[in-house]
Amino acid sequence: MNQEKHRLGRNFGRQAGQYDHYALVQRRLAEGLAHSLAERSRNFPSILEIGCGTGYFTGLLRRAFPKACITALDLSPEAIRTAQARLAEADGIAWVVADGEQAVPGPFDLITASSVFQWFSQPETACRLYWENLQPGGLLAFTALGPRTFRELAASFAQAGKIHPEKALPLIPAQNFAAGADWHTFLQRAGFKDITLQEELWLEGYPDLWAFLRAVRGMGATSTRPAYLSRRLLGAVVDHYETFYRQNGTIGVTYDIISLCGVKN
Repeated sequence: MNQEKHRLGRNFGRQAGQYDHYALVQRRLAEGLAHSLAERSRNFPSILEIGCGTGYFTGLLRRAFPKACITALDLSPEAIRTAQARLAEADGIAWVVADGEQAVPGPFDLITASSVFQWFSQPETACRLYWENLQPGGLLAFTALGPRTFRELAASFAQAGKIHPEKALPLIPAQNFAAGADWHTFLQRAGFKDITLQEELWLEGYPDLWAFLRAVRGMGATSTRPAYLSRRLLGAVVDHYETFYRQNGTIGVTYDIISLCGVKN
């Protein structure tokens, strides 16, 4: 595992105990994905879940497909332990601490993930790997966040940087997330057929910027290379955010939602 992946796993692992308290959008995405899979009116005897985290989506899969053998993996040992405790009474789940971009012995009938793939360092390579690890007729189905996620924050930092050009701006990880069209291309090149892509923007409200940043930090979804931010720069960020993105008592935060599935024919 490279250092960047190690840092990412450590970020999420540190927050495993409180992740579910803050990850409300991620819970909705997991519920929607589980519902769409259950509506397919087919069984998936063998399921691989990439990035199981604290096990919320794993539990939904267990209920939707009670006879399936589920392999649930995650980078973070702490997250795996939290998931195991959550689903201690569930049978047929193999828990694995591993990098989801590496080979996992298959084949599987379904490979799935909710709000995980945006963190991949080599997404196209991962899609080819998943195609190889699926049974003929198997399905890859996932949700991910796209590059327009937190676009208000990115714009506010960009404006603050113009006011204080001497200050270094932090990296907002979402700006490097793959877009829906990119994911569609990755699946096509990997050999998937019958690919469906859905994209939408969700606008969530937070009391203020600090509440939003606490939620991001509480999930562990922060940069793997945190930078020092001066009070002057942060003040300019807050001023721009409050001026342009406050409405009806809350500040708006965009989530760029990507849903894809493809079949191995």
